[in-house]
Amino acid sequence: MIKTNMNKNIFVTTCISAMLFALLASAQVENPQYQKSNSVLDIFPDTGHTSTAKNSTCTFDYTPSGSKWHDGVSEENVFMASIKGEGWQLGIGKGSQIYSLRGPYGESIPPQQPHTPWNDEVWQAIVTHEETVNEIHNLAHTHPEIKGKTAPLLYFIHQSGIYVKGEKTDTSTKQAKPFYSPCLRKNWNPETKTLSMVNWIQQAHTPAVWQSHILLYSAYRDLGEGVLEVSQVLHNFGDQPVNYVNAPWGGVRKSSLPQTVLSKPDGTWFDTPELFGGWSDIPTRNLCDTGGWTAWAKDQKDPASPALALVFGVDNNSPNVKTREDNQYRWGDSNNATRDYQVSERIGKPKLHKADSVTFTWYLVSGTFEHVVAKAKTLVKDNVIRTIKYSGEGRQKVFIDEDGYVNTEGRGKLWRTLRSQPMTDHVPVFLLRDKRTSEQLVSADIYALATKTPYPNPIPKDHYEHPRYENRFVYKQYGEHIVYENLLGYAYVKPGKKNTNYFKPEGKVKVHESVNFLTGF
Repeated sequence: MIKTNMNKNIFVTTCISAMLFALLASAQVENPQYQKSNSVLDIFPDTGHTSTAKNSTCTFDYTPSGSKWHDGVSEENVFMASIKGEGWQLGIGKGSQIYSLRGPYGESIPPQQPHTPWNDEVWQAIVTHEETVNEIHNLAHTHPEIKGKTAPLLYFIHQSGIYVKGEKTDTSTKQAKPFYSPCLRKNWNPETKTLSMVNWIQQAHTPAVWQSHILLYSAYRDLGEGVLEVSQVLHNFGDQPVNYVNAPWGGVRKSSLPQTVLSKPDGTWFDTPELFGGWSDIPTRNLCDTGGWTAWAKDQKDPASPALALVFGVDNNSPNVKTREDNQYRWGDSNNATRDYQVSERIGKPKLHKADSVTFTWYLVSGTFEHVVAKAKTLVKDNVIRTIKYSGEGRQKVFIDEDGYVNTEGRGKLWRTLRSQPMTDHVPVFLLRDKRTSEQLVSADIYALATKTPYPNPIPKDHYEHPRYENRFVYKQYGEHIVYENLLGYAYVKPGKKNTNYFKPEGKVKVHESVNFLTGF
């Protein structure tokens, strides 16, 4: 973990189908301590909390949660890791989403929709550009004849992965199957009780005319006493800006935790049943008008009742009302017994341009109602989404083994050295593998092995948005021949468009033209 100084900013509107959104704001974080890091996962700011956990365990071997899901849903398909803490058990999906959280309340994650499992009804981050997506929503509303053709134009990036209904990806069964956001690196640290991951998060409405150039780093840490700390860093390495982040989007299985309370600034709380009723007229509070947490319980009138709290933080430093309205908490009910979903989202509106990064932290607390409320109050702080900058002194060493394959685990001889954290004028360098040839590909273009096909412009020619979607392609980055193996680090974009020859083919490794003008640092 890194110590930093912070400042702030982030938003999105309602998604037409099954989504609300939640977020934070931004702030600036300098990282002078991060001098010696040697892994791309050495990126998370110090949250100031000390873990008292003693017996946390983590496994990457599939371990069923013991929870009941809807028929047709395979937990094994989503599984990446399982963590056991004090009084809770966590399931982390391939997209780094929380797909299962068991505690004294049973299973808290909804039973899932078979046509798109563990995509919406999980704890995750969601990213979009408000104006871009609103234009398409408005267009579909005013031109219903093209509504079915506008899904590939929607700009919604999910931590979890893609809506599987967008593409039939299994030709043998003609059924859509999940494509979760590829994990590029993961590590369990038994000393700090932390699982760290970095994922390339996906355009949810895939295939899409938009690419995703967002990396999400996630650290899940057991603090003890039923507390799970979630620290995340979101990095934009593309030209498309984003200005709305749900961090987190999620919620609970209503049949397990039927009662909800929301905190007030004075430390008390109110229950919320009268405010539910579907996806319209969604109840919303500015973070500064809450106590920074919400809780779900079997029976809030019983201090010993099983309960779960989300600590999303407060915004005490907003200089004006406009900024305060950019940092909100929303909640609601899916109003659907089959979905069994009580929705929660924290909202923020940072402006995230190329090479920008933001960081945010939130907490889930399991235990009795009395315990989770008391513990939540100790974790609340000014916790909006904040910008973060790194010193650039961390180095990631890259090796090549005797069989000619590139790795970051130290096998073989040193091949290249890159920066381990994002910086201005640097781009991430990825390691891909083509199953058809078994060759690795070093590339700054993560779509280098993806196929693309032209997409006819569905927007009327007399509409001002028509030119924006002319001559566009949809991308199929989920091709079964592609393996997204690793994030190797960050390389410097050398001015002058002169081939640096820093990356050269060797052994089983090919290099993509996108790295021609890059050097180590």
